[in-house]
Amino acid sequence: PQTASGSAKLLDHLLYCGKLPRYAFPTDVATFHVFDQGRSSRFRPIMQFAPQQGLSVALSQYAPGKQVWISGKCYRSGAIYSVNPDDRFTAWTSKRIYMECSECGFARTFPTGQAQRGETRDCKACGGAQCFGPGRYWLRPPGFAHPVDTEEVTSPDDMPDTSYATRAKLTMDTPDDASGWVAVNDRVRVMRSRQHLLVSNTGPKNDGYTYCTKCGRIEASTGPSPALIGPHAKPYPDDDDKRICDGISPTRHLVLGTDFITDIALFSMRVAQPLSLKPGHSSTAVALRTISEALAKAACLMLEVEPGEVMAEYRPALTSAGTIGLEAEVFLYDTLPGGAGFSSQLAESGTALLHAALHLMTTCPENCDASCYRCLRSFKNKLEHSLLDRHVGAELLEYLLTGNLASHTHERLRISTALLYHDLRRQAPEGTRLDLDAHVPVDDSPVTAPILAKLPGGHPSVVALASPLTPGHAADPALAAADLSRAGVPLVVENELVVRRNLPAATRRIMTYLRRR
Repeated sequence: PQTASGSAKLLDHLLYCGKLPRYAFPTDVATFHVFDQGRSSRFRPIMQFAPQQGLSVALSQYAPGKQVWISGKCYRSGAIYSVNPDDRFTAWTSKRIYMECSECGFARTFPTGQAQRGETRDCKACGGAQCFGPGRYWLRPPGFAHPVDTEEVTSPDDMPDTSYATRAKLTMDTPDDASGWVAVNDRVRVMRSRQHLLVSNTGPKNDGYTYCTKCGRIEASTGPSPALIGPHAKPYPDDDDKRICDGISPTRHLVLGTDFITDIALFSMRVAQPLSLKPGHSSTAVALRTISEALAKAACLMLEVEPGEVMAEYRPALTSAGTIGLEAEVFLYDTLPGGAGFSSQLAESGTALLHAALHLMTTCPENCDASCYRCLRSFKNKLEHSLLDRHVGAELLEYLLTGNLASHTHERLRISTALLYHDLRRQAPEGTRLDLDAHVPVDDSPVTAPILAKLPGGHPSVVALASPLTPGHAADPALAAADLSRAGVPLVVENELVVRRNLPAATRRIMTYLRRR
């Protein structure tokens, strides 16, 4: 006969694999424990407060060092804790090795026998050499606690380093062509699936946490005054003569996380030159983040569900085309544990979903310059507001739907060109000639140069902007098609998104080029 512990392990495994519904078995729940110091004892800890959150949310709200306000008082998370001491031991023995690419953000966990701490590898997503890693221990926390020896406060004086859990990451390989893909058009295909998604908290400055495996006390590895390098107070109630933990060899750079199974709709998006979705590039992050938020919002509107019940994330396609920036993936997933079937429905209406997302990006009621709370912004994506640009997202999505490479909006290019022009005037040496919308004769048919620049004693050059997704190609079709070499005037192309996000760098590159002329 099977033992009780064996039955429990079987039940946990069935829940983890999604074979049993999680509505009645909320296993991914983390408690933040606040001890009642006066009534607790070593053998009977009594809680003053014990709020709970889903673990993927708790990884941000109850993260070590985070301030948690309860009943008008501020408590600080400082321990991994469970009322059942075996839970923490089991979590540690089940730890994995976490590896994340420093270039594209692709992440995966491995059993401890398949990877080593400190190990680095080539990234299979972006193709970067030795940028996947280094490997770090990854722990699923059974719960959190306010250390019993720490007093709560009503007006905290300091603000600790904060950290947030990552977006859910899809760790599966890109399915092959015979795996059930449904073509939306020649450039987009979609498939439904049930997969595990990975959520992790890598700590402040991505440096992880220092964790005492003996008592459970934990702190950010970036802390200015580490407390776990020697004997320290235990975070839970104990006898007076046993309140000091002698665990003097804590593990460092620990990553906290969880994974959960859910329904997903995986969209594969292919582009052709001159478009580029090169992993790790700022323009790629802006375009795919924007499309992800637009698709998630459009999905919730189409399915008539609450915002946040379907979310989206992107990654490079794990193919040879994905490595060189010609294929990327966006997956929509149900946030309800175990999945609710929402994302599966979206795979049947891919065209309608893409059109709805495009409509959201092109019809902002405020006609905002990049994004606002009327179109794409929300409290849930507050950390990514700087990456949301509806014009860049619309340009990519329109190409995916029609195959036509629409030029960047004329008004936006005009404003960005003016920004660059005025900054060049400020930085250029005395005697430099800078002209806006100058005419350059090419084969008896003049073209308009957005900026014509000539340093003292140098030769003239045409400075033009490229759309964010077509680096190196002037956004003006006439200028891109003109052979300026016949007129002896070279063309200098700068990315429009760089001008908006890092104007000093754009100006510095152009001035360096002009000085070499």
